[in-house]
Amino acid sequence: MGSTSKTLTPLRERQHESAKPEAIRRQLHEILASPAFHGSKRCQQFLEYVCEKMLAGEDGSLKERSIAIEAFGRQPQTDWSEDTIVRVGAREVRKRLAQYYITPEGAAAEIRIDLPPGSYVPEFRNAVLRAEEKERHAAAAATEAIAAGTYVRWRTLAIVGGLALAAVLATIALSRPESPNTQAFARFWEPVFHSTEPLLVAVAHPIVYHASPRATQLSESNQPPQEIPRQRPIQVRPDQVDGSDFIPVLNQYVGFGDLVAATDVSAMLARKSKTVRVRMASGLEFTELRNVNALLIGAVTNRWTMELQQSWRFQFARNQDWKTVVMDTMDASAPKDRRQWSISQKLDGSAPEDYILVSRICNSLTGGMVLVGAGLKQFGTEAAGGLLCDPDRLGAILRKLPGGWETRNLQIVLHARVIGNSPAQPEVVAWHVW
Repeated sequence: MGSTSKTLTPLRERQHESAKPEAIRRQLHEILASPAFHGSKRCQQFLEYVCEKMLAGEDGSLKERSIAIEAFGRQPQTDWSEDTIVRVGAREVRKRLAQYYITPEGAAAEIRIDLPPGSYVPEFRNAVLRAEEKERHAAAAATEAIAAGTYVRWRTLAIVGGLALAAVLATIALSRPESPNTQAFARFWEPVFHSTEPLLVAVAHPIVYHASPRATQLSESNQPPQEIPRQRPIQVRPDQVDGSDFIPVLNQYVGFGDLVAATDVSAMLARKSKTVRVRMASGLEFTELRNVNALLIGAVTNRWTMELQQSWRFQFARNQDWKTVVMDTMDASAPKDRRQWSISQKLDGSAPEDYILVSRICNSLTGGMVLVGAGLKQFGTEAAGGLLCDPDRLGAILRKLPGGWETRNLQIVLHARVIGNSPAQPEVVAWHVW
């Protein structure tokens, strides 16, 4: 390899000496007027600017900042990490130069102008020099091949053998049948997997209450001062506040369980090369749900879960005790006698358990498939998201449903224990297919 380097180094040094400035400018004008560059003023400006700087011996000034300012009129205070006009322009110029030199005119050109990758400094070479360079490269390559022939042959055999083994392993992996659970999981998601449109994910919109400035000031005066302002719970006596101290904040927050569920589903679909479109349910109009596949995350805090569930068997509702429950609307004629699932929770929102509703509605009023993953609390919603993305767990449940569920509506009610504010693996308590 040492002899090759000594041969090529003087060759690079002679490139610009062998190509006369007049010939380079003629070739430059032919390139700029060619179909490859016609219609792209930016590429014409870029190439002409860097070539003229090179011919003037000012190649040291060919930096991203100077090109952006002098060739494209950018302001000196521009944030170059955000403005990529020079980098994008260089890539486009390289592509168009390659297109030009595969045309008959380009192949016959006496001068070749190149813009090496990673550089904004052009190179000029004449045809004689290019031919000489090719001959020297070929001679050097032949010498190296003779000197290291045995190594090359063994390396080639090793590469070929490795590729053959990889092909065999890939064939085995592709021919291995999917498990029954995975097949059921794929059928559940089939409308989404086969769609060219992104899945619309509508997340819930809980109402959060902020403390008024008066209540905040009272609380801070009752607590030790902080060197760095940080949020902390409001601590005031009950007789110091009234209803005006609780300010409702709409459409600005998402529950943690809802966030986890949306993230899990998005990641699962990304592995399948599918995209999602996440929206706040409160900001969606019915026309946006028409004829699309949608996933509704959340129960009573999701407007569209509550609106679209009216004809479904299992629904989120309030019972006579004003508790939110999952109710079986077909279990009895009188609402008070219907089967229902509820949880006990503390004032801080924590709970030892949760109930979950997973729905897959093929014949939805929207005209597309509607999926629902929601719990009575955030814990159940988080568990619903995990279940919807787990081929083994979801597939095992689906395989116990009546045949033909793939083209019918289905609902599954599940129960999960909550341990340390995290849901355990849920278990099925009821299901319905119609």
